[in-house]
Amino acid sequence: MIRASDIAKQKNGRPSSQKDRPSDSLCLSLFAKPESLKEGTSSLEDRHAPIQDKEVHNIDEIYLTMQTYMEGVRNSVKNHTLIELDPAISFIKKLANSTELLCSIHPMTLKFGNVRDYGIFQPVHTMIYALKIGQRLNYPSSKLIELGLATLLQNIGMFLISDSIIYKTGNLTNADMRVIKKHPKMGRDILLPYQNNYPWLLKTIYEHHERENGQGYPRGLKGDQIGEYAKIIGICDSYEAMTHNRPYKKAIMQFDSVRQLIESKDQLFSPQILKVFIDEMTIYPIGSYVKLNNGAIGRVCSTNRLLSMRPVIKLIFDGHGKLADTGEIIDLAQNYVLNIVDVIAIEDLLQQK
Repeated sequence: MIRASDIAKQKNGRPSSQKDRPSDSLCLSLFAKPESLKEGTSSLEDRHAPIQDKEVHNIDEIYLTMQTYMEGVRNSVKNHTLIELDPAISFIKKLANSTELLCSIHPMTLKFGNVRDYGIFQPVHTMIYALKIGQRLNYPSSKLIELGLATLLQNIGMFLISDSIIYKTGNLTNADMRVIKKHPKMGRDILLPYQNNYPWLLKTIYEHHERENGQGYPRGLKGDQIGEYAKIIGICDSYEAMTHNRPYKKAIMQFDSVRQLIESKDQLFSPQILKVFIDEMTIYPIGSYVKLNNGAIGRVCSTNRLLSMRPVIKLIFDGHGKLADTGEIIDLAQNYVLNIVDVIAIEDLLQQK
């Protein structure tokens, strides 16, 4: 898989127009233009089609619907056919209009999508994170839907890159990196048929790898030059990569990287958005397993927004390694004797049973 660290090590100057052009094998000119796309459509909040013949009633169905949608997007990109946006707008609207539903589906991001089919699960998880940040920023429903759609489609350009690069377990070469860094432009080009009606969508996809200090790509934009949607996606995309397994590293090994993300301040990410992100997400996401200083192990069941390093824990094993069957809940914000000393991988937890 692609290593975020490999990308970070590259120097990101402004590319020349010749180097930025995709090779013939990556040409996007074959994508069909919509015949019936109307100018001046109303807001995305008003534009949605049913996901299926029946309404989706639970988080499992919604999660599966999003996964299936992204599989369809991948097929459309590879076959150079138009991507249908209405199904995505429909389920994004459902999540955007329900804080409770969004919180309920959040733990699914830890349950699925570690190694298998990363390109399908990654945008779904990142979208869930981004919507939570958007809600904390008090975005209205219309802006949440825009943010969700841009997040879901952020990496569609990657579907045109060879699997030999995408799933590479060794170090990426300079040639690999040149191809990888084309994916924002490729994603934008795929959606050119929508540029009149959704200009923010193309702009966000093109900018989601730009960074606050100008060390991002493809254009090396800085600060206010980068759109807010792209800034949110940049943080959430990095977080998703750090908290999920890859062929070369366990997710649990990357929690130090999450701390580095938090400590990056204004170097890579907007300080204002990063603060909201920390308050909302924490480095101990809901559903993760942690070890306390008394040896007990628990599952994070909720977070404390004002004390992000001290979440609420449901005890699983006590300090003697015995299965805790009382369902005891420990709010670390109210218990300063206990604190988290480590994060436990699910596979390591299962070995203790």
